[in-house]
Amino acid sequence: MEPSFSAQSGTLFRDASGRYCASLDGYRFLSVFQPIFYKGGSLFGYEALLRVVDEGGEWQAPDRFLASLSPERAQLADTLARLIHVRNFAQSRQESCLTLNLLAATVQEDHRGRTHLPLLKNLLQSVELDCGGVIFEVPAREVEHHGQALLDGLRHAAEMGFGTAVDDFGAAEAPHGKVTELSPDIIKLHPSLLHEYMAGETQRLPALLEQGWQIGCRMLVEGVETAEQLEAMRALGVELYQGFYLGRPGELAVACQL
Repeated sequence: MEPSFSAQSGTLFRDASGRYCASLDGYRFLSVFQPIFYKGGSLFGYEALLRVVDEGGEWQAPDRFLASLSPERAQLADTLARLIHVRNFAQSRQESCLTLNLLAATVQEDHRGRTHLPLLKNLLQSVELDCGGVIFEVPAREVEHHGQALLDGLRHAAEMGFGTAVDDFGAAEAPHGKVTELSPDIIKLHPSLLHEYMAGETQRLPALLEQGWQIGCRMLVEGVETAEQLEAMRALGVELYQGFYLGRPGELAVACQL
């Protein structure tokens, strides 16, 4: 069944190619997907990424756009982004994993003890996607900042069958206590760690890899832009890879319209 939205809550529509888009407060939302690969080169899945275009046709940075909204409008924008990402991925008929970036409020309980997770699970069922192939991704700083409420929400998501991933791990000298406590399925290393390693700082990245492996996480390196970087990370035993050298974000072909 097609979702119904008012002008106040945004609009969902298809473009000329059959891909889903959304609009909110004069801004247009589009989906692109960046591939993630195993060490051996086979495809693991795709990360869904939001693209935002304003009324003048100018591209806006999604993070800054969401940060400029009230919490309520940001949550609505996040919901619209998930709708188009899930539907566009389902229409591609890809047999791989999908990672979705989420606001913390999506998995945390509200004042009535409710979350957005049942609605998301129903959406996946409606387009014949399995929860086990969908991974929720949140930044490490959010895990540390929101603490127990977010940990509980992500654990509940895992109990429902979703995967969990923590992004930007190792950025600056941020604490890692809550990430370690969560023990997500995947830890995504911040690109700065790769750059530091290639520049000669060869202690920190291996130490963080070991920290992740000790708590049973699959480790993913982001920002791979050269063959040299790829081979260096393979030599360290990293399992998953993402970056422009391997594949840029792009639209997925529509195999069937849903």
